[in-house]
Amino acid sequence: MADVFSGLGEEEISTRLKGALDLTQLRDPQGNGVEFELDEDHLNTNQEEPEISNVTTFDKNQVASNICALSDNEDEDEDENESGGEYLTEMQRLERRMKKLEDSDITPAKDCGVLKQRKTLGVGSVIPEGSLVKIHYNAYTDIGQAPYDSTRLRGEEYKVRLGKGQLIPGLEMAILTMRKHELSRFLVRPEYAYGEHGCPPRIPPGATLIFDVEIISFVDQEGVDDYYSLTPEERKARLTYANIEKVVKAENNEAKEYFEQKNYHKAFGKYKRAANILENYHLKSDEEEKQWSKQLLKVYVNSAICCHHIKHFGRCISYCNQAIKIDRTSIKAHYFKGKALHGMGKFDDAKESLRRARNLDPSNTMVSKALQALAKSIKDHELFEKDMYKKMFSRPTSAATASENPSDTNQNQEKATQNSHGTCSEGFRAIVKEQLEKFQKDTSMTEMPFPQIPMTEAEIECILSTAAEMGMNVQSKGTGSSLRYEVYKKTAP
Repeated sequence: MADVFSGLGEEEISTRLKGALDLTQLRDPQGNGVEFELDEDHLNTNQEEPEISNVTTFDKNQVASNICALSDNEDEDEDENESGGEYLTEMQRLERRMKKLEDSDITPAKDCGVLKQRKTLGVGSVIPEGSLVKIHYNAYTDIGQAPYDSTRLRGEEYKVRLGKGQLIPGLEMAILTMRKHELSRFLVRPEYAYGEHGCPPRIPPGATLIFDVEIISFVDQEGVDDYYSLTPEERKARLTYANIEKVVKAENNEAKEYFEQKNYHKAFGKYKRAANILENYHLKSDEEEKQWSKQLLKVYVNSAICCHHIKHFGRCISYCNQAIKIDRTSIKAHYFKGKALHGMGKFDDAKESLRRARNLDPSNTMVSKALQALAKSIKDHELFEKDMYKKMFSRPTSAATASENPSDTNQNQEKATQNSHGTCSEGFRAIVKEQLEKFQKDTSMTEMPFPQIPMTEAEIECILSTAAEMGMNVQSKGTGSSLRYEVYKKTAP
């Protein structure tokens, strides 16, 4: 836990004395000490209080909603009758009630060291050992208290790998009894928590703790550590496809979680690892190849989707091509390839890919919308090309640019240089800027081709300088009559 006072400055506060101290007497262990008096005229009364920064604070209503309370449906009358008039603390009452619940003791020794009360049923299977788990929790030292630790107050889920010693034994034991979306309360005695010494100041010595835990999700990590601990040669010799499939499934599940959080970069990293695992496996039978192809197709398509979201259209197209090699009828592969080609300004190729996707599934509304968006981009590009031609024909003629004063040698030389490089009208500059502004605002495209028409050096320079001013790059492609220019947005790596 970070020191909440880490933001304090290092400057010390000083106070002036009326007279000097005799350090010899002060250091003499046999002496009678030294008396001193503060100089009240120079007390540091105007010194500002040091600021405390990086201190986490919570809204009082937020804290109140997370205070530990007994359940409303618990029978207080029954508890009072069974106490025989003996005074019980709230913690003792909770422990007594939880012990009466069926199968509440989850410890192997059945010593009631960890008691469980399920509040909301979960779904699916129980969490396996070694899983990567995402949870919300409140941790308390007593009833009626605010949590000493809370993911809900921090506003972020806690992600932990089980079996790595990151949790106290009682909490890990508790999580291993739960299912996805389950919400349960656990009472953890000190021998399964922080022991007799506790963890002052937040956790007193010998404290029994209460945990309210909710399972958000988990990923079974069986076989993952074994896989990454082996060399490529050992993997080839020891591992079967069933072993490989478990690791790929774990990577895919983790990638899916990142994707659902819209963390597409991390999701892509996980899908890429899954692809590498499958690509490096040496197939041993036709049945393995069938399963391998099915898995790899799924990984390639998901990798392509991630790349599309992070605007890495070149990679997206590459993964789509890999997927199409495995299955030429993959609608998603053709669809995302077409979308990526559209984003790169390759309109003809985009139309071909999207039409293939539509032929495979004529009723697919996503494909139809993508073709409509592409048609609009093609129409806009054709209008842009026509406007550029019009503005080019409005270039000043050599007669119009000639100097009215033949004796002005400097002006004549400047205009001669301008004529040698060609001219660029204000209309041309305006249409270039307008088109680049539209491109900059269009989040679906990262590249924009300029019409392949003859341009003067001044007009080319206009495109280059305007793009640079707007934070974009320009590349020339081809030579001679096939020379063309394309504008690129600067994207994150």
